[in-house]
Amino acid sequence: MELTFGGTYALPVDNVPPVLVRFCHGTHAVVVPGFWDGETTYRVRFLPELVGTWTWRTEAERAGIRSASGAFTVLASAMRGAVRVAHRFHFAHADGTPFRPVGTTVYNWLHQDEPVRRETVAAIAGAGFNKLRFLIFPQAGGYVEHEPTLMPFARDGGEWDVSAPSIPFFRQLDAAVELLGAHGIQADVLIFNAYDRGHFGLNQLSAAEDDVYLRYLVARLSAYPNVWWSLCNEFDQLGRRPGRWHRVGALLAQLDPSAHVRSIHNWIELYDNNQDWVTHASVQNGSATVDFGRASLYRDVWGKPVILDEIKYEGDIPERWGAISGRQLVHRFWVAAVSGCYASHGESLSRNDGSLHVVAGGSLHGEAPARLGFLRDILDGLVVDGLDPIDKWDDPAFVAGAPRRQYLQYFGRSAPEQWSFRLPQGPLGERLMVGDAFDVDLIDTWHMTITSAGRRFTLTEVAANDAYDRAGPPLDLPAGQALALRITRIE
Repeated sequence: MELTFGGTYALPVDNVPPVLVRFCHGTHAVVVPGFWDGETTYRVRFLPELVGTWTWRTEAERAGIRSASGAFTVLASAMRGAVRVAHRFHFAHADGTPFRPVGTTVYNWLHQDEPVRRETVAAIAGAGFNKLRFLIFPQAGGYVEHEPTLMPFARDGGEWDVSAPSIPFFRQLDAAVELLGAHGIQADVLIFNAYDRGHFGLNQLSAAEDDVYLRYLVARLSAYPNVWWSLCNEFDQLGRRPGRWHRVGALLAQLDPSAHVRSIHNWIELYDNNQDWVTHASVQNGSATVDFGRASLYRDVWGKPVILDEIKYEGDIPERWGAISGRQLVHRFWVAAVSGCYASHGESLSRNDGSLHVVAGGSLHGEAPARLGFLRDILDGLVVDGLDPIDKWDDPAFVAGAPRRQYLQYFGRSAPEQWSFRLPQGPLGERLMVGDAFDVDLIDTWHMTITSAGRRFTLTEVAANDAYDRAGPPLDLPAGQALALRITRIE
């Protein structure tokens, strides 16, 4: 929903919105700030999430905007709405549909020419990614071969004037978010940029300038249902004190009438993700998903969803962060999944132009994307709200799922020759019972095949911590393959 107002003069951007609009649905009310969109044009964007009649009226008009009011009707549709935290460690759309993020990263995507932006979105959508992390401010430094033609603000005496946002730039940002939404991709926007290093000077904003920029950005983007907020990538490279991040994060939460999910991403020093403004943890850790039992510890510490947004990238460059194989990256995603967490991809294979996909985008050439799209299909096909470790304290198989409903067991990159039917009995949830019957599917995570075990399994023995089918023979497996099992109870 967008309302457009004409003022009698242009008003510089500051910490006071040019207009507020109160939207009401019965006794439910939401106050939404407007923003300047060039010359004497002002807009208010709102994301209504209740079907029926809404009324609206302006408040606190400035710049000669006249008071106004009106009404509109929201009809039921196939739109699923914004993504928010659900079931403590997972995500769902506003309509309750589970959302399982399988994301990728292209830092400087917004700052490429339009054909490259469209090529990038077509590539990542075709691979099955449903979240893209990208910077609003341009990246500088290694592997950046393209200088942007648009910058976010005007200059005043050599300094950036955040009270004068570049309307063509922010319209380009609007179009980018809309393009992602049209392809079913969440726009994980990185608000501040730790990779300027003085090249553009956008890393030198004051705390007061942070506020002006943030108010404008949120007013402009918060009505898009596919927006995620991330304060910064590798925040601890920007050299700001923790208190400044806490304050601006709290302001972000306060400003957003649509309550989009919010995070901040670390380099070396973990952020205090127990802060109230943080909805989910966005973590960089190259070793958290190398093996089982590590990533799930973050869930215990913060009690929030965890996305391992950087677990190294598939690539062939000298830097260790961009030099793992496709097989290694796919393995790490599966470990993240059975840890009850999520992960993000990046591709850093050498290109002729000296850049990388994770920097500039374009076509994908790695081995991982197709396999990660396959993983997303597996996750989207689950009958449970999300994967949670069943017995995180002492399950040698690290089985995840929902007790007595559905389970996923990942053997790693080398499956054994046989598997005897066994499930962990967790301390929470429904208790397994003798006579419970299950279907088992064999999932080849690399060759992307799903094969039924061809027979059902029935529990004959249930102990305090484990349950077994002792009557049937072990299940033969393709030894040495990267294999997982999907185990679903027959109601």
